[in-house]
Amino acid sequence: CGGRELTYADLDARAEALAELLQQRGVQPDCLVATHHDRSIEMMVGILAAWKSGAASVPTHPEYPVERVRFLLEDAGAAVVLTRQDPGDTLPADVTVVPVDRWPQRLTARRRERIPEPVDRLAYVIYTSGSTGRPKGVPIRHASLCNLIDWHRHTYGVSPADRATQIAGPAFDAAVWEVWPYLTAGASVHIPDAATRLDPGRLVRWLVDRKITLSFLPTPLAEAVLHEPWPESVPLRALLTGGD
Repeated sequence: CGGRELTYADLDARAEALAELLQQRGVQPDCLVATHHDRSIEMMVGILAAWKSGAASVPTHPEYPVERVRFLLEDAGAAVVLTRQDPGDTLPADVTVVPVDRWPQRLTARRRERIPEPVDRLAYVIYTSGSTGRPKGVPIRHASLCNLIDWHRHTYGVSPADRATQIAGPAFDAAVWEVWPYLTAGASVHIPDAATRLDPGRLVRWLVDRKITLSFLPTPLAEAVLHEPWPESVPLRALLTGGD
């Protein structure tokens, strides 16, 4: 992402350090921790840290209207918000903001409390678009997430050799589909910058250059890239789509 790479060891160490910080800030099992990120490494670290602390994540997006972000945080009752960007006046005044680009990168000498993770514990709360009224929070448990991961890995034969993408908005449920089936399989996840993501021709070249093997694209973007010229031979073996 943006020229940066993160190994599995670094991902785990950063998530452990952030989970320790969350616990110091009062996060307990079954709390809701909001992740207010764009597509980024920090988004993945933040969600994993929330789970390690025993909490569930509530994804929001900096590109959302201020009113929607505030509604989601207030409706969910999220006491802590993990964010990389300066939130300005976007977030309610009574939430604790943790800037993820300033957390410690390694564990301190004190080992944090380990939280058991029963499968019936909440993993995340995803909000509907609200097109038919007020957005509704849909709670998803770890058991359901594990079921999705297992199905996806089996159906698409995901292996450590695969190179996947994270392109959907972080608060769109497809983002879950793009990340965790691959990280649990030992594969790599690649995140294009905004200029690449929004230009179909540039995105095709990026997919080819990065040797991407599995990718999800929202329907309008998938339709656009299918009209672009492609090389005769590409590593991509499955292109998933949906959302419209």
